[in-house]
Amino acid sequence: MRKGVKMGKLGGLLENANDFLEAARRCGWPHTKEKVTRENEPLFIPEMVNISFACELYLKTVAEHKGIKIGRIHELDTIFEKFAKDTQNEIYDIWRTTGNNDIQNHPYYKQMFLDNIGAAANIFKRFRYAHDWVGSVISLEHSYTTEQFVKFSSASGTRPLGSPQVYGGFINQFAECLKIYAERLLGKTYNS
Repeated sequence: MRKGVKMGKLGGLLENANDFLEAARRCGWPHTKEKVTRENEPLFIPEMVNISFACELYLKTVAEHKGIKIGRIHELDTIFEKFAKDTQNEIYDIWRTTGNNDIQNHPYYKQMFLDNIGAAANIFKRFRYAHDWVGSVISLEHSYTTEQFVKFSSASGTRPLGSPQVYGGFINQFAECLKIYAERLLGKTYNS
C-alpha cells in the first residue's frame, strides 16, 4: 500500500490503476541512452494492454466516486458516456491542457477527443488477443474491428474529409488525464 493512499474500494481502484499505468510505462521505450537491445526493447503489446486497463480502472474509480453503476463493462467509451456532461468536460479540459497539449476548446477537438476514446475503447481486449491480427505492423489502426475501421480509419473511405484525426498516442494522454482527475477526486496527487 502506498503511503497516504486512502484505502477502501476507491483507494484500491486508484492504487491498482496507478500500478497498471506504471507497468505500461516500464514496458514502453527505454528511458536510457543505451542502445536498444533484446533485453531492454519496448514491449508494445503489454504496454497497450496495461495502459488500457489502467484507463478502465481510473474510469471505474471516477464512476464509483460519483455513484455511477458500471458493472462488468470494460469498453472505455461506454464507461465514459455514463458520466454526466460536466464530468466529461472536466476530463476533456484536463486532456486539452496537460503535458504538451495547449488545445483550444472547440467542437472539432472535442470530437477528436471522443473519437479517440472510441478508437481506444477496447484496446485491452484487442491487444490481449493480438496474435489474431498481428501481421507485419502492430498499431492501433491495424487492430481495429470492422466497425472501428469504418468509423475511424482514414483509409476506410467512409470517413468524411476533414474528420478529426485518431492516433495511437492518445491512450497514453488519456491515462494521464484520468489519473490526474481521479487523484483530484480522492484528494491525493502523486508525483509521477
